[in-house]
Amino acid sequence: MANDTQQSGPRIKRAWTVILAWIGGISAVLAFIGAVTGFFGNIQAHFHHNTQLDSQMAVAQSQARQGDYQASVQSYADILKTEPLYRPALDQQLQSTMLWVEDYHVYLKPEEDPGAAVASQLDQIIAILDAALARTNGSAAADVQAHLGWAHWLNEHVARREFPPNAAAERNFRAALATDPSNVYANAMLGNWITQNGGSLTEAVQHFNSAVASGKERSFVRTLQLDGLKNRNESGARAALMQAVNDMRKNSEPLNAEAKHRILGFCCDPGVTDHAELTESLSAVSADDTWQTYLWLDDQQNSGEDAKYQHLIHDFIEANIAEISGDKQKSLSEYRALHDELKNQGSTLADSVDQAIARLSQR
Repeated sequence: MANDTQQSGPRIKRAWTVILAWIGGISAVLAFIGAVTGFFGNIQAHFHHNTQLDSQMAVAQSQARQGDYQASVQSYADILKTEPLYRPALDQQLQSTMLWVEDYHVYLKPEEDPGAAVASQLDQIIAILDAALARTNGSAAADVQAHLGWAHWLNEHVARREFPPNAAAERNFRAALATDPSNVYANAMLGNWITQNGGSLTEAVQHFNSAVASGKERSFVRTLQLDGLKNRNESGARAALMQAVNDMRKNSEPLNAEAKHRILGFCCDPGVTDHAELTESLSAVSADDTWQTYLWLDDQQNSGEDAKYQHLIHDFIEANIAEISGDKQKSLSEYRALHDELKNQGSTLADSVDQAIARLSQR
């Protein structure tokens, strides 16, 4: 019996050793399973997060492509709330913001105060552009600074929250040009800003020409150039405008009918422009280019009385071009033919024709 007891002790110890080893093995297996489960769980969560992020980015990109820059900027802002350092979202939000500045508009909810909405959106725009200056350099920084200047101009011109002479807009445009003298945005925006604020027309034209010469963002540059020049009713503005539209015609750049009509009214309408202004417009480029550009601007297809009057105006412009070119005989003959057609009408065109005949007859 004693021997049995003595023999059972080692057996019990060996059994416990086996049991403990078995338990340890099970624990290790369970730990391994837990680790693997957690690993794959993390992979699954990461994959789900990335899928959601990609989806959010796709929505923001689609909004930008559709021109809804306000919504695009906000969609990127929602992404950055959870991923504040996500560079693709930061960079693309910046691009949407700059496009929004170039084509600024705000979608209003029913009964929403437009002043408050504009102020809120411009605050958001300025904050994004300010932050972007800290992470950009060179020409990219100049792009940002120019758009920041335009945002300040909108803040002054639209929201009425900034006032000269402390013009943050001009400071930003000139700072952008100090970084990149050929920057297309800074040149176009500063040129437009100068024309709208009574600055030097000569300087404004130089900036517009630099923007055009860059070969970039041509449609945006032309919009600012044409709008700026036709707002300046002074010597030199009409010539610069005719030179711009002549280049556009020769380069097959598009110009909508409304813009053509406004330019014709500013530069070449005998009922609005006096002889000196008309002469400036029609002598800005060569005689042949002037005539071709005039016809390009006045390409509306009329009928009836409108077509007859359009034909008379064309004859008057052609006679003026001949006069400016020094062909007195041709111009006088054309003016006299117009005089006969307009006899007893008492129109402003008839008065202009009579003045031209008198002017040439005295030479």
